[in-house]
Amino acid sequence: MARILIITRNLLAEQDLQAILQRSNDEVYCSSDLMADARLSPEIIQYFSLVIFSDTVSTLDISKCYSFFKENGLAILRKGNKNDLKKSEFSYLIEEFDDWIDRDASEIEIIEKIAKFTSDQKKARAASNETSGSKKEKNADLFFFSLSSNEKKLLYHLYQYQKEGRVLSREKLCQLIWESDVTKSNLCQLSNLTHRIKKKLTVNHFPDGELITSWNKGYFLGDLLFSEVEKFMA
Repeated sequence: MARILIITRNLLAEQDLQAILQRSNDEVYCSSDLMADARLSPEIIQYFSLVIFSDTVSTLDISKCYSFFKENGLAILRKGNKNDLKKSEFSYLIEEFDDWIDRDASEIEIIEKIAKFTSDQKKARAASNETSGSKKEKNADLFFFSLSSNEKKLLYHLYQYQKEGRVLSREKLCQLIWESDVTKSNLCQLSNLTHRIKKKLTVNHFPDGELITSWNKGYFLGDLLFSEVEKFMA
């Protein structure tokens, strides 16, 4: 059973989706307030396994809060059409959403999509439990499994430059990740990516200092993370 949070501006608009999920025995809670109050109620957010942002919620509003849900381990699904986002200034969010629920998706498509995420999260928790003994050894498998597409790109490009002895600036890193000109939004998003990676490194028991920020220069991989990226991603 999945614990699903639906963030919406109109509770009545999500009745059909809520009914579909409840028929598959999922626990579903709809809210129009938790998006704004999420940081004030982390214990409530952590109760859920995934969040669905309704198409009644603007992408601007989602861009301000989605990282908090990610940091607390929730998968993020967006109700709507991915192609609409590609044409906007928030196109970078495409890589941050774990999946989409199309407006015309059938009941079985929605149920199967949620079931897949529930299964993946159970596997990740099981892997985490296996490494939660007294020694708390690092779990590189779970760390790389937990990375988003853009987080993987960040580590990969840092590795490629670093192995050649070159320094990768923040601006060039933005260009490589988003394949576009640098914007203030990209630079802000880059800081969010590194923050999330550092948190995931800590959760998976990597030593401190494996993703290093050097002001006015960029980012560097520690020796251990460099070798793990080489092993998993090169």
